[in-house]
Amino acid sequence: MSPYTAIVRRSGNPFELAHVLVSWLVGAGYDAYVVVGCAKRDLCLAVRYRSECPEIPDENEVIEEPPPPEEEPRYRLVPLPDTTSKYCQEMDRKDAAKRQAELDKIEDARLKKIADLEKPPDDPIDGWRTHAWVLLLPGFKGIEEPFFIEPSEGKHHPVNAPQYQKLDSVYNHENYYVNLQKCDEGLGSLNYDLADITCWEHLLAGEPYFRRQFVGVDLAEKKSAFDTEKHLDVPASWVEKLDITADNYEQRYPGSHKIIHYKKVLLEKFAPYSERDGIVKRIKIFDDYALTSPLITYEWYKHRVDKMETMKIDHVTKVVRETFGVGRRDNLLKKVTNEQIFLEHTYSLDAPVVTVEGERTLEFNYYARLDHLTKLVCTMTTFDEYYTQRSDRLESRQILYTEPTKAEPKRQVKDIVETYSRNYDIPSKEDIWKKIFHIPDETIELLYHYAYNFVTNNTRYFLKPNLAETGGKILFYPDKTSGYIADPCAKQPRPLDVYYALCDNMEWENKTRKHIRDRETDINGYLRERHKELTEPLLLVALFDTERNEAAKRGWKEQEAQKAEITEREKEAEIDPLAPYLARMFGSGHGSGAPLTIKEATLIRDQCINDFRAKQLARQNLVQERFDTLNAEYKAKRLWYLANQFILTPEKESTYFATSAELAFKVHTLEVRLTRHKDLSAPRFKVLQEYLDKHPLLREYNRMRHYYRLK
Repeated sequence: MSPYTAIVRRSGNPFELAHVLVSWLVGAGYDAYVVVGCAKRDLCLAVRYRSECPEIPDENEVIEEPPPPEEEPRYRLVPLPDTTSKYCQEMDRKDAAKRQAELDKIEDARLKKIADLEKPPDDPIDGWRTHAWVLLLPGFKGIEEPFFIEPSEGKHHPVNAPQYQKLDSVYNHENYYVNLQKCDEGLGSLNYDLADITCWEHLLAGEPYFRRQFVGVDLAEKKSAFDTEKHLDVPASWVEKLDITADNYEQRYPGSHKIIHYKKVLLEKFAPYSERDGIVKRIKIFDDYALTSPLITYEWYKHRVDKMETMKIDHVTKVVRETFGVGRRDNLLKKVTNEQIFLEHTYSLDAPVVTVEGERTLEFNYYARLDHLTKLVCTMTTFDEYYTQRSDRLESRQILYTEPTKAEPKRQVKDIVETYSRNYDIPSKEDIWKKIFHIPDETIELLYHYAYNFVTNNTRYFLKPNLAETGGKILFYPDKTSGYIADPCAKQPRPLDVYYALCDNMEWENKTRKHIRDRETDINGYLRERHKELTEPLLLVALFDTERNEAAKRGWKEQEAQKAEITEREKEAEIDPLAPYLARMFGSGHGSGAPLTIKEATLIRDQCINDFRAKQLARQNLVQERFDTLNAEYKAKRLWYLANQFILTPEKESTYFATSAELAFKVHTLEVRLTRHKDLSAPRFKVLQEYLDKHPLLREYNRMRHYYRLK
């Protein structure tokens, strides 16, 4: 089967796939060859359920170690003496090594047992299975060393890869080379210099032109040049030009879907826009070889309106993590900010779909938000907010709820804890570290930052007054507040300052409780919108995608229909100068019938020409009359101004200039129109004559006129 047929059918054996890949690589400028040899059974039969999946994402966190200092410090502190026992350290090390050796022995036994169970059955024809793959040699496109490409996978392998056992020959569109070397020590020991005739036998005499060596050959002498150029070339290819259209390239896989079975892993690939939810790849990891107990599922998406890129589902812990791209917009959260850029959304499968009363974590890009929110962590009894680089130095806000009961099924706010970062512009005794609001107890607790060299910090405790008893006014009772001063030498705060602190914190508590209600409403709205996006996904279609953009397609079709309608209307509205005369003589129905007689044609033609001349003359006379009238008025105004210019008031003089400018403009316009009319009269009359000479109804008259040379 030819490479063109393999591309059309999207399937083929190893040789056909190798031919397709080599054709593309050679066309791209690489020195590629089809390799004929022997390989392992799994590679020849495309069996992958005994190999690891190479596309599983690596989620191990990379910890970057700080680079060592470029220069050693000049002065260094003397380290404290090590008082630990060297004997005890050695005994501990030996015990740890012994325990680790026992663990390693158990692990090695377990891995050996797994390897024995996973070991494939013996292959009776191992080393004799014919296979074809691709060889790339250095010298072009930055290739520095030879390597193999497996066409069925599209992955490269080194020349010493163990799955390739023997190499018999290589070939491409230039020549066929037979391997003369032994492959007992592996293919990595072979010499891949095809110009070395001691290692490779050439089927066709000579070398490709770029490999030819003209050392000691005088090309100026005809005989030497003729003997040197005794090369045989491979016949030209008869295969059609290989071409992949944009639609076929986008479809990627046969049926737009491909499934690959690896060891305990099922890999699915989809063509873009082939699925309604926009998925392009899914990796499902199982606990058993029969693929019945799923552990983790990874999904990748593209072209989604909600900007979701990946989803990870942990079937053991029942946790889902969604990752979004930049540019997500959510109008339901516009009370906070119109632009929402979500990084991650992690939640439990058991969590409620559209409420925050469940285990859920949302991470944001804080710089895209006005409130600098970084992360939200929700559980049944807690609601935590984390901020970054806020102007008020707020770092976190933790809300603790009561457990729902039969009497009170809705949870209530129990405690609110706010944490602030250090403000070095004010002393630590005035810089609040934590604000704790105990809602049921009606108390406020303030914790201040630690001062330098202090092991305790200042605190302040408030028992809020009952506003119902005081008529809404905040009254200060010294016995309802207490505090601790870490510095015994510091002065006690003034009662007025304590009262102001109580007022500020009571007002801040009310704002915080309102903020919590608004935040829960916003998050619930987002969760409802997110549930709709998951159940009814929408895909983003490019503006110039004529196949999928229905709105643009309808617009283009409407434009084409409008253009066709205008063209048809212009054809129908084509003006015929003889139409009035034909209607006057025969009625309105005549227009495309039999040619007129010579007498009728002469009468109609003369009437048309005479009327055209009369109309042109009347138009010229009308323009000339208006020109003469306005020109005379302009001259009269000019003479009047010359006679009275010294006695005119400024108002009359400005009025004259405005009127004179307007008259001059009209006179100039009429003069231009008159000149243009005189210049175009003769060409228009000539066009009318040519039209009448070619008119189908005057065909007989024109024939006789030309016959008798009538002018």
